[in-house]
Amino acid sequence: MRYRSVSDGAIDDCKRAFTMAAGGALLFAPVEYVGSLLGYEGPLSLGAKLRFVALVATLSLIAWLAIAIATAVVTVAARALRAALGGRAGACGRGWFDAAPLAGGIRPGVPIVWAVVATGGLLGLALQRFAVWAGAEYKEPQLTAGVIAAVGLVACATAPRIARAIAIGTRGAAVALAPILRFANPLGRWRATGVVFAALVLGGSYLAGVILPQSRSELPSLQLRVDAVAIALGMGLGAWLHAWRRPRRLKRPVVAGLALGAWALVTVTLVWWGADPETRYIVASKSGLDRVIDLVRFANDVDRDGYGSLLGENDCAPFDSTIHPSAIDTPDDGIDQNCDGNDFSLKEIAMPTGSKLPVPAAFQKDWNFLLITIDTVRYDHTTFGGYAKSPKARNTTPNLQKLVDKSTSFTFVNAPSAGTMASIPAIITSKYFHSGIALDEKVPPGSPPILMPENVTLPEIMKRNHYYTGVIASHEYWNNWGMDQGVDEYDNSIGKVPDPFRIAADKVTDRILGFVSRQQGKKWFLWAHYIDPHGRYVAHPDVVDYGREEPNLYDAEIQWTDQEIGRLLRELDKLPSAANTIIVITSDHGDSMAEHNVPLGTHGTALYRELLHVPMIIYVPDNKPRLINGAVSNLDIVPTIAELAGIDVHDLQFEGRTEVPALFYGKEDRERIVFSETNAPNRQRAAISEKYKLISYLTTNQFELFDLTKDPWEHDNLATRMAQTDEPYKHMKAALDSWLQRVVYMADPKFNQAYRAVADLTLPGPPTPQVVTEGVTLDGGRIEVLGIGIEAGKSIEPKQKVDLHVYLHALQQPVGALRFELAAWPLADGGKPTDPLPPSVVRSTLRATAEGVYPTTRWGAGQYIRERFHLAIPADWKGDRVAVGLVIHDGKGYVKATTPAPSNEPNTAILGVLPLGTVGSNPKPGP
Repeated sequence: MRYRSVSDGAIDDCKRAFTMAAGGALLFAPVEYVGSLLGYEGPLSLGAKLRFVALVATLSLIAWLAIAIATAVVTVAARALRAALGGRAGACGRGWFDAAPLAGGIRPGVPIVWAVVATGGLLGLALQRFAVWAGAEYKEPQLTAGVIAAVGLVACATAPRIARAIAIGTRGAAVALAPILRFANPLGRWRATGVVFAALVLGGSYLAGVILPQSRSELPSLQLRVDAVAIALGMGLGAWLHAWRRPRRLKRPVVAGLALGAWALVTVTLVWWGADPETRYIVASKSGLDRVIDLVRFANDVDRDGYGSLLGENDCAPFDSTIHPSAIDTPDDGIDQNCDGNDFSLKEIAMPTGSKLPVPAAFQKDWNFLLITIDTVRYDHTTFGGYAKSPKARNTTPNLQKLVDKSTSFTFVNAPSAGTMASIPAIITSKYFHSGIALDEKVPPGSPPILMPENVTLPEIMKRNHYYTGVIASHEYWNNWGMDQGVDEYDNSIGKVPDPFRIAADKVTDRILGFVSRQQGKKWFLWAHYIDPHGRYVAHPDVVDYGREEPNLYDAEIQWTDQEIGRLLRELDKLPSAANTIIVITSDHGDSMAEHNVPLGTHGTALYRELLHVPMIIYVPDNKPRLINGAVSNLDIVPTIAELAGIDVHDLQFEGRTEVPALFYGKEDRERIVFSETNAPNRQRAAISEKYKLISYLTTNQFELFDLTKDPWEHDNLATRMAQTDEPYKHMKAALDSWLQRVVYMADPKFNQAYRAVADLTLPGPPTPQVVTEGVTLDGGRIEVLGIGIEAGKSIEPKQKVDLHVYLHALQQPVGALRFELAAWPLADGGKPTDPLPPSVVRSTLRATAEGVYPTTRWGAGQYIRERFHLAIPADWKGDRVAVGLVIHDGKGYVKATTPAPSNEPNTAILGVLPLGTVGSNPKPGP
């Protein structure tokens, strides 16, 4: 249509903009309400659902106003620009979003839009493929960029011609479809085009997430995509309604009544209904409403400190940017900087007399507890761990740094193990996984052993003091791990299905906020696990882009998780329970960046610093911030939380110790030694102090000793040139032996996996070997070999695996740390064991007894030992007998056999001959 003047056109543009915004808001509101309720995890009260109706309506009104103003500004600016460039005639014509009349049954602009979209898609795909090729072909970055830029210029130059050619085709197709589809013609009608575009956006983004999982972090959330489509379709309907029926002017009383009702709804909701925590955190996820809440916060955050006074945000000094809920309270200055209702004071916290350092009286109250474990975080890759001052200068954890600034942070925390499967159960029970936790290991391959009910977990401890408990997990391990013991709300919906490309941090934060908002007014304990830094690493270019190499992606994953934890901490500060909530954050282990010949992105297989040194932060509101040095274990978390919660645990034994003395009195234990373990791929145990680390490889009886003061990254193994009687080797070895004696050799078959191996190794009395060995002694005559055999009812068969048993007797306490290797080879008719070893000989691995769990130095005088050796029998073995020999290594070298041995292998002591074939065969006697 044409207008009499430019101002008339601009006025109608504004009316159209407000109608379009109304359509968008009206369609957005129910979509957002339903989507938010469907996406919310956990129960909701009826009152919260009703209050949420008012919150959605209020925020939709605010969204309507913002969209209307923005759309009006754009359309009026476009008309003004047309007037400046084309004169009055062009400026009095149709404005933006005002559909042209039908021509041949179609809207003329629709085919052009399809042509532009198709051209952009084709050229974008072509340019992307060319960029991939150029990146692989040209290794020099500047040359690569130049070639891509040149091709991009060519694409821009040819785009108009391609678009015109495609437009001819789309217009022809639209005209042909017009009589058939009429208003449902997607190539010729705007409404049909909008529906098709909506389907393409939603369907295409879903397929992109399935086909290219790496793209998930770059895509908006599903709810945000649905909201955007709803607003766009609603605005299209609004534009159609404006063109179809001009809005009538409402009478002033009606306008005044609507305005008064809207003002009342907005006021009541922003001040009271929307301030209800349960209602407010229905929209904790990244939805359209969350964006509107950010707009409300920005509008009433007068002092620009990030906190407002509406929707329950607790900015107690809205005109002072130094006072807000996340500020650090200056002690004894008479000012409540962190808005918790009181001024932090140090007057009542003094070092008590005596050895007991209790929780100060001012901190003895009903705390809430939030325990956060972040998977796979190396301390040295955090801002507070020095990464911001490293050569890479990366500020990966700015939000955790802010928490550290007002918390107790431990600078040298060592995880109990180097992998999630062993470390997480240890942290949550304060027991070592392989030596102190009862496990049901009858699980499918790839699943962790299940914690049995006999264990006492931290949630069960919290139930002793009537805490409401919750767990929010994000990995398939938690599906059936036994971690639900003592838990009122257990949620692993995020990690229910295995997904190496899982992006979970935002969802974990959403669920934490939902849980906490529902528990206001009661004591609660919540443990939440963030999985994202665990490989496979996913890019997060919307947060940071350090590059696409694996180490860079790892840092980006840490920063992405830190961003979501920052959002969590900011939102928690706005809740009424903030002043009574203790936050504990740690990690289960680190990750290798290809140090120590451990593959990039690998953990669990070694006990070096990059795999064990993790953060541990404990935030107690109003407590003085501190940095605590000295070796610490995050097994300390359970006893520390128990003491802070005032829970009696005298009947329980923990491997960790309470950190209350460090938290409130700054007490450090610089001489403490902590321990770590792993069994993958072989048994390793480590003793770690602030100055030294000793790693014991139980299977091979080998050691590594590192001076952490001079060699913090553990490259110079002092054990290769230091006598075991020298300090500090002697001191660290004594500590490790004492710990091993206490936990590894604890005679409890239910709680000690190591003891099960020892129980299988030791015999109650003299054995009856299938073949008796005579004259073979070891360790200077302290050990004698009694004989060999195989398991009853079994036989040695080609192409089969078999356990061969060697029976030994400790005549005296052994002093040598011996390792054994078993050799077996077939004997043809007439062959002798002393003949040269054939090429078909098979050997076990060289190892200490019981895979290193029970070395010879721990055997007692008089003990009978049955050691198992696993052998795979080759398919080409011939004959009817098998010779068996034993190779001994005493830590210095192989021991030459003092009894008959194969002529070409003097280190292999022949123990006897077993039948090859069925057990019932009649073997010829051995030596």
